[in-house]
Amino acid sequence: MRKVISLILTIGLLAVFILPSISTAHSGRTDSSGGHNCSEKSIAKGLCTGYHYHNGGSSGSSSSGSSSITKEKIINNEFPPEAHCTFVKDVYTDADTYYKYYNRLWDCNLYSDEGTIYTNMDNGLIVNNKRQLLSYTNSFIAVKNQSYLYARDYAKAFGLNIEVDKKNNLTLSKEGISIKIDKETNKIFLNGEYTNQKVVRLSGLSFIPFRYAVKWVGGKITSINYDLSVEYESKN
Repeated sequence: MRKVISLILTIGLLAVFILPSISTAHSGRTDSSGGHNCSEKSIAKGLCTGYHYHNGGSSGSSSSGSSSITKEKIINNEFPPEAHCTFVKDVYTDADTYYKYYNRLWDCNLYSDEGTIYTNMDNGLIVNNKRQLLSYTNSFIAVKNQSYLYARDYAKAFGLNIEVDKKNNLTLSKEGISIKIDKETNKIFLNGEYTNQKVVRLSGLSFIPFRYAVKWVGGKITSINYDLSVEYESKN
């Protein structure tokens, strides 16, 4: 009789320890932190809802066993399209269980020293049927639909002398013509009179409004070719 009672007690004690484990168990291996994601079967049984830990894993979680995870940031367009592009901001677009997705915005405009947006042009320059050798691949630039030419290339093409005074004012001149560029204000003066035009500066270099500059030396634009070279005829 004592053996029967002892066997019953032993079975009862085993049931106390084993049944809770069975009721909370579900399939799936744990990771190095002692946790894992719920399987579809476990979610259907109501055993868990997401990532959770087992056997005292590193979650420090409540009795429900579930815990949020840190999502990795994924950035589309992460690197600048061109070397001069500057970072603007990352814009959130979407997320899933493990990742947050962002689209990186870049400012790829070109800016003059004064902060004006400009674009490079591929124009060549022809004066009196003679192609001019320009200093730069992009000696022509465009600002608000107006073409500008590097001032030293302009002076060379139309036979103007170049002088720089102590205040770094630039003067382009030949007989009867004096074009002065004021360093401080960027204003352009023709024979002492303000022309209502200013130069555009790129890294300190002066670019002069070309259509006006051609008129100042008595020339005129005769054609703009499809290959973007520009032909001029000078009267002086």
